[in-house]
Amino acid sequence: MKIIVKPILTAAIVLTGFTSLQAANLSVGNLIVERMGNGTTTLGSTAIDTAVLEYTTSGAAVQTITFPSSGTSQSTDSGSATSDGYLNSYNGFVAVTGYNAAAGTASVASSNTKITSVLDNSGAVVSRVTYPTGGPSATPASPFSGNNIRSSIATGSSTFYATGTASGTPATGGAWYYDGASFTQVSSTATGQPTNLRNVEIYNGQLFSSSAATTGYGIFSIGTGLPTSAGSTATLAINTGSGASPYGFVMFDTNKDSLLDTAFIADDRTTAGGGLEKWTFNGSAWVNSYSLLFDAAAGNLSATAGTGFAGIRGLTGTLDGTTGAFTLYATTNETSNNRIVSIVDNGTNPTTYTTLASAGANYAFRGLDIMTAPASVPEPSSAALLGLGFVALLGVRRLNRKA
Repeated sequence: MKIIVKPILTAAIVLTGFTSLQAANLSVGNLIVERMGNGTTTLGSTAIDTAVLEYTTSGAAVQTITFPSSGTSQSTDSGSATSDGYLNSYNGFVAVTGYNAAAGTASVASSNTKITSVLDNSGAVVSRVTYPTGGPSATPASPFSGNNIRSSIATGSSTFYATGTASGTPATGGAWYYDGASFTQVSSTATGQPTNLRNVEIYNGQLFSSSAATTGYGIFSIGTGLPTSAGSTATLAINTGSGASPYGFVMFDTNKDSLLDTAFIADDRTTAGGGLEKWTFNGSAWVNSYSLLFDAAAGNLSATAGTGFAGIRGLTGTLDGTTGAFTLYATTNETSNNRIVSIVDNGTNPTTYTTLASAGANYAFRGLDIMTAPASVPEPSSAALLGLGFVALLGVRRLNRKA
């Protein structure tokens, strides 16, 4: 396997080139999902192999892009850290988080060996950024020091946001931005602000993240637009309520009026209120339309829990502009051999789902997204978006959300 190394040293941050992973082009509109495991080792807290898999939206396997699990290009993750591994596609780029640690490294999620790899639409890794390793009080500080890195979204070939949580003082969790040379903790660490974030997304040029911490359960907007300066305030846009467990989410502008009006959230609880949540904006507030649980055996959806039910964590989807139908794709929360499922919402509460693919024994799917086309990406900016009010009202259709 050919490896090209081009080190650039900046403030203890190393940006390197690496193997192309011999991938084929990633097709626009296909599903991409991050998978943990090697098929043999039981998934646990030790570092394990990671891969990006491509499927058609009908569940046909297209390709597997496997990251090296040792050596200078290594990228592994914890097999049991269910909040890790939430990739995102943005204008033809795919951002994948992980750890610069060899497979078998104990308690990898608590190590300061975080990395983000960015793939382009050819399926090749175009940048691999290792995070500072010195700890929370070092200069520069370690983002997500002593705890989990969970999700990333690229705004270019070597620029991205990442989210997670941290241990130690000062707090280095929340949302960070990498500008190609250095990291900035863009989310505020003030009292009451969330520093424990899960999946990160961008809709209509606005940064969002899910959280299930005591500082707020639901979907937060972070700053205004795509912030690059420190201390941006996070605002709870969709409040899912205490005890909720939101992971992936997708948002739509159904009537093309430049206001987000429909959102779906993956909640991994298997009790009433969890599962697939639908939220609609009524002009002043986000209102829960339904919360549906997944009967793992029967393939049914129900608002009432029962035995053998599964939760969901990864979530993406599309909107048919002609029919108004939503098609959602989710990853279920079984510990091993979990699934990618699809759900169609035609305007009434869906009652069934379809299993598209299974991860396999000693494998687990985490985050998934729909591959986006390369496009002109706006540079992140902390400037206000003129003429727009509260950022939770910003609108975009899913297929154009990353523009």
